[in-house]
Amino acid sequence: MNVGVVDVYEVDLGAHGWSDDVIDALVPPHERTAPHASRVVRALTRHLLGLRLVTDPAAVPITRVCERCGHPTHGRPRLAEGPVFGATHSGDRALVAVADGPSALGVDLEVIRPRADLDRLAARVLDRDELATWRSGPAADALERFLAAWTAREAYLKALGVGIATDLCAVPARPAGWWVTALPASAGCVAALAVPGGALRIVPQPAGSFEP
Repeated sequence: MNVGVVDVYEVDLGAHGWSDDVIDALVPPHERTAPHASRVVRALTRHLLGLRLVTDPAAVPITRVCERCGHPTHGRPRLAEGPVFGATHSGDRALVAVADGPSALGVDLEVIRPRADLDRLAARVLDRDELATWRSGPAADALERFLAAWTAREAYLKALGVGIATDLCAVPARPAGWWVTALPASAGCVAALAVPGGALRIVPQPAGSFEP
């Protein structure tokens, strides 16, 4: 246990080297029909948690029971005891973040790729002041600046266990009592982390941590 630290793992989903048999041996039966990228990320998450907890990755007791409605599969993935964690993927990149100490953790990653009608999308996500600031900035990095705001909101909502089917303009850019920050990621990607409480030390971990 290393309280005050968040370990961040990034992986290329096209080069992880895990066979379908290895992946399916790690994820529970009801998750084996998920899209391939989701299955890989869930298997990798279990692998990392198994190493941290010194237990069989397939036996790591992850629950997805919704904390709000009690639905068994669409809640924030979490452990009853132990570290908090979050996982995200976009395109061929994925991030897994694990920390001891906070009561929740959310992480989001977006590959920088063109968005249709970016201005309209920004108007749906940013509040009035943020939108004015975003529109007044340089056009050259408008997409990256928007994705920084988007991933910050997504990370916060994931930590809360809330989906994006909400009024994103009403989601605070700097929620009180939370630490929301950009995460280091590969070129061409934008990522963010959200945890309740104060800042943590971010420690990028080597890709070799994913070797089966």
